[in-house]
Amino acid sequence: MKKYFILLFLGVLVRNTWGQVAPTNLQEPGMFIGLNNGQRVYARKLQIKSPIFKKSFVLLNDSAQYDMAAVQYFQDQEGFYTRISNSKRADFAKRVSVGRISRFYTSKISYDNYYPGLYGGGYGYGMPMTSTRRIYYFSKDGGPLADLNYPNLRNALSENAGSMEVLEKYRRGKRVETGLTVLGAGVFVYGLVNSLKTPAPNAARRADPTLYLGLGLSAIPWVMNLFQKDHLNEAIELYNYDLAQQPAPQR
Repeated sequence: MKKYFILLFLGVLVRNTWGQVAPTNLQEPGMFIGLNNGQRVYARKLQIKSPIFKKSFVLLNDSAQYDMAAVQYFQDQEGFYTRISNSKRADFAKRVSVGRISRFYTSKISYDNYYPGLYGGGYGYGMPMTSTRRIYYFSKDGGPLADLNYPNLRNALSENAGSMEVLEKYRRGKRVETGLTVLGAGVFVYGLVNSLKTPAPNAARRADPTLYLGLGLSAIPWVMNLFQKDHLNEAIELYNYDLAQQPAPQR
């Protein structure tokens, strides 16, 4: 019986400890759209419709329709999305983290050139290769989205010394990567030129050793990216964490 009460006490303690951990992806519950005029419309059901030869629209509760061009943001069962308003893109980005600095992303599908294939015993062109990559953005204090890159974050996080130190690590790492890439390309070209020179009579043509050295130097930045931290996101997380630890202002 004593052992039972000890296990029960530990279970309650663990549950209460987990309950004190603040969630990291807070968002307002429910589904809604935010219009360009500032109005917010809530719904029990929200669907994005993209009919052929017609403009895309949002369908609320299977009845009300809103032109997609009039929507600034929306939240459905998948998450919260906000419009990317710049000269190049006019679609929506999904929010992946919430804080003073919130992160968003959108997926971009690219179609590579056709690759050789076999048709009827002869050579032709196969199906196109597709690849998907994520484009990341951030928003400060609910403001417009900005590209998640070093210059933009340096301006947004400037009041936090810890974040600026992390961004400095990122800048130094990029300088090293650029230097190794340029050096590797130069050594590779040097080795390629030497490899293409006419060999001496009765001598076999061989690849110059510097050709492989150049390839190795150029591959170092790629290997570095596999093991180093994502300093941009680390700077954002540190910024949000430090602000969360600050005491609330006295009233």
